[in-house]
Amino acid sequence: MTTVGELNTDFAVHAKRARRLARHVWTHFREDRCFEEAASLGYTSLLSMVPLLAVIFGIVSVFPVFDEWSNKLQAFIFDNFLPDTGQQIVPYINGFLDSVSSLTLPGTLMLIVTALLLMVRIEVAFNRIWRVDRNRTLTNRIVMYWAALTLGPLLIAAAIALSAQKLFGQSGFLGFLPSGLANLWIFLLYWLVFALLFVLVPNRSVRIRYAAIGALLSAILFSLAKAGFVAYVSNTSYKAIYGALATIPLFLFWLYLVWLIILLGASLAASLTTFSDFTRYESDWPERWEFQLVYRLVGHLSDAQARGEALSREQLMDLEPGASELQIVRLLSGLREQHIVTRDEDGNWLLMRDVDTLTLGELYQRGDYHLPMSDIPELPQASARDRAYVASLESIRERARDVRDQPLRALYRNAGESEESR
Repeated sequence: MTTVGELNTDFAVHAKRARRLARHVWTHFREDRCFEEAASLGYTSLLSMVPLLAVIFGIVSVFPVFDEWSNKLQAFIFDNFLPDTGQQIVPYINGFLDSVSSLTLPGTLMLIVTALLLMVRIEVAFNRIWRVDRNRTLTNRIVMYWAALTLGPLLIAAAIALSAQKLFGQSGFLGFLPSGLANLWIFLLYWLVFALLFVLVPNRSVRIRYAAIGALLSAILFSLAKAGFVAYVSNTSYKAIYGALATIPLFLFWLYLVWLIILLGASLAASLTTFSDFTRYESDWPERWEFQLVYRLVGHLSDAQARGEALSREQLMDLEPGASELQIVRLLSGLREQHIVTRDEDGNWLLMRDVDTLTLGELYQRGDYHLPMSDIPELPQASARDRAYVASLESIRERARDVRDQPLRALYRNAGESEESR
């Protein structure tokens, strides 16, 4: 039978883990400059919203069978993805969408390009959050964007057309449902949209479980933000300051808030792939010896590269049982910043450099390491690779003997002579 003390212990463990995860997500969020990215995406969304909606609804309305449902879909999006204050811009958006039909071919092409710019910016932001080092090729981008702009709206409209009679009633979407149940369906829709965004946009595979957790956070915050934004705006005097133009800064601020929420959920989903409780805290490697551990980690990745494989963090921990998990993650992150290693779509580690050209000196200079010359006899020498490393340090120490044994007075005198000669 579980005692009160055990329950308190379990709660303390989970609370501690939640705090560590929150710190990890917040660090991730700030390192990816998500505040600046949300501002950029908000401004881009303001410019691209009309072109993007015009392309989507234009494609749907081409098919007569979907024409009626496209109008309801448009109203549904405006009603549920904009706060009440943002509804003031809906007539302007509708007016812009109605004028799209009069565009010439060059104007239509520019409209599509403008819509694609938003999708490019979203992809770049998500790739940074998921630490993706390479973008999609141009062909893959065109295929994905075109599919998103054509197949997605068509499938949505088809689903609405087929199920509207039974699910949503004659009066419109969710018209016959009680308000509580209708709000639940709308919340699930938010959750689904955000989850699909987190799964499909990054140029790597994302676990559905992590995407769903991040999307749940975004859906909750989005629902709260709609209510909070309306309450905030209704108690401020923006109209007294901006007059008729008040709608523009308010709507831009709403877009900024939405992108902050989306990027925070994305940061949570991405952080879950790298977060660990660090089950092994103890390390046999003091900081002054870590360069040898880096040397060994690169060696393990080189062996895996020769086999055409990548190594997970768990595999590297098995190969280096004397190192702590935090130590391995920290050193690998440093090597990644130095463009020596990278991660694949599954989060496993692989070598970017060819060990035929990567020298010991370059590996040392790329990081903040120590050469433990005084500890050479104590260094691990269990393998031939370790013995080769120790022999290299011995050679460096022997070659540096003349410089090392030079009296300080001679160095001071040489320095003084150099100053006088200037």
